[in-house]
Amino acid sequence: MRFLTFIFLTVLLSACTTTPNKLRDSDPVFESSQRIEASTFANCVVEKWENLDYLLYSPVVNIHESSSGYEITQYLDGVLTHLADIERADAGSKVTIYTESLSLGDDPAVISVVSCGDTKS
Repeated sequence: MRFLTFIFLTVLLSACTTTPNKLRDSDPVFESSQRIEASTFANCVVEKWENLDYLLYSPVVNIHESSSGYEITQYLDGVLTHLADIERADAGSKVTIYTESLSLGDDPAVISVVSCGDTKS
């Protein structure tokens, strides 16, 4: 019986886990084209996200390079809260931000991404 309870709880918790692909299925909270090269922009986002001051948590930020650009994830207390997809483009980069977090007012993670570059559109 304990084993079945363990399996049930594991399945229940995994159903609530957010993954980067699940976040990409939601609407982005920010999209922009940048004149800045993707690697430079990605490094700026990582630095800003690592240094955000949340009241109770220290963010854990990961960056993964792919053939098309960069995926940056931010976790708070082990939960994926923000995802930045930064794609290489001919004239710089394309930035898309997704989040599951509910923010009262301006989202500091999104504000920090905006501060990394000059928005073309």
